[in-house]
Amino acid sequence: MWFAIASVRCLPGALILAFLLLVPTFARAADAFAVRGLEVDVTAGSVAAAKEQAMAEAERAGFRRLLERLTQTADHAKLPNADALQYVRDVAIEHERSSAVRYIASLTVRYNQNAVKKLLRDAGLKYAEPRPRPVVVVPVFKAQGAGRSALWDDPNPWRAAWVGQGTGALVPLAVPTGDTADIATLGPEKALANDPEALGALGARFRTGDVLVAAAAVNSAGTGLDVALTGLPGVLKPFDVKTYSLAEGGLEAGLRAAVADIAQGLDATYKQGNLLAFDRAATMAAMVPLRGMDDWLAVRDRLGRVPLVRRWEIISLSREEAALVLHTVGEPEQVKSTLGAAGLSMDWSDGYWTMRPK
Repeated sequence: MWFAIASVRCLPGALILAFLLLVPTFARAADAFAVRGLEVDVTAGSVAAAKEQAMAEAERAGFRRLLERLTQTADHAKLPNADALQYVRDVAIEHERSSAVRYIASLTVRYNQNAVKKLLRDAGLKYAEPRPRPVVVVPVFKAQGAGRSALWDDPNPWRAAWVGQGTGALVPLAVPTGDTADIATLGPEKALANDPEALGALGARFRTGDVLVAAAAVNSAGTGLDVALTGLPGVLKPFDVKTYSLAEGGLEAGLRAAVADIAQGLDATYKQGNLLAFDRAATMAAMVPLRGMDDWLAVRDRLGRVPLVRRWEIISLSREEAALVLHTVGEPEQVKSTLGAAGLSMDWSDGYWTMRPK
């Protein structure tokens, strides 16, 4: 057999209970099934009728946008023609105005994630689960003609634009608050130099190794925003360098547009390697060397961040090791890569995988 069977009876009763109660839980990106900024402007016989029509239009438009967010571009023509209203969980009004017959608003519509995923599976379409681990954004900004770059300074309009973007969609985004600990950990000079110790310490506060330094500088003419994306090795990023025009709408609008473009690019980059192919279901036997409860907690927590691992089972357990069977979807190398991104290295030897927390 590929692993040595170790009965859970060899463990003290309290430890057995602690291990067995720690069943997998799957973290989700909270906003992945919410579509924000749905603008409506409807005129009807009454304001009540206009509002009702506007809500329905927003729910349909948001549903299409959500399905496109989750799936690959090549499949957008195959998206199911379902009744969007059946998948709505709730609607939030961001702001609204009305007259006797007109209703204008910006809405956020949240959809039932389990029902949406079932719809896509039944249609035979690949889709991406939300990424559980956030990307921490370090927004360094240099104003037109400024002598130095700003990070935690107030005001920092680049940072404000990132905060306004919210938590992201498929890829959760975390923008540090700039508190005393942030200031002590990382300054703009270290951020621009990609100081691995300082960036790593900042990421550790968010339990992630993905720290993205987004350095933006307004050019000397004030007409363009030069953005460079760097950060810790292996961090998810859609490009290295890009210039955005500030010709329309001014600086604030240009910053918001750049942030939205980068966030969408992060989603697209993540989606390319994380589409769930349910016709590629498999199992992976894995041995997990343990040095104690902390190791097990780390493994259990990180497995819960990997959407390609649909569930897993404990086959045997001892103080020194655990034997698991992972039930996965996707190609083996895709699963291995995703596990690695969640902080679990996988090495193949003698007919089974050895899994270790990084």
